[in-house]
Amino acid sequence: MKSFTSVLLAIVAVAAVQAAPAEKRDNIPSGTNCGGTYYSSSDISTAINAAQNDVNSGNYPDNYPHEYYHYSDEDITLTCSGNGPWSEFPLEQGYAYTSSQDDYQSPGADRVIFDTNSYEYCASVTHTGAASRDGFVQCDDN
Repeated sequence: MKSFTSVLLAIVAVAAVQAAPAEKRDNIPSGTNCGGTYYSSSDISTAINAAQNDVNSGNYPDNYPHEYYHYSDEDITLTCSGNGPWSEFPLEQGYAYTSSQDDYQSPGADRVIFDTNSYEYCASVTHTGAASRDGFVQCDDN
């Protein structure tokens, strides 16, 4: 009976962790339009939370999150406080980006930019319409 109780408690603990809501984040717009693709505030929060989880676990799918370099010629306005460093993570609709060596998934063109230390939202950006292949343009936040 004791081991049944231990197993039951372990199952309940795992279920509680999986059912925990995503961390509420301040300063996130109600949505953003990146080159014609719309992302909700939930999509943006999901991406930042996934980035934080990946950093905490040491898992960096397809090398994300990674450092975002703020180039003045791209005319990107960062709404977060501080002077960086900043990180970027792929935006997806309805789920968090994941990829692995065995199951590569393209990160797509759209990213969320956040403060590397506080995970505060800074901007949403896209490669769509950028002047160079690796460049960005700002998405239209709502």
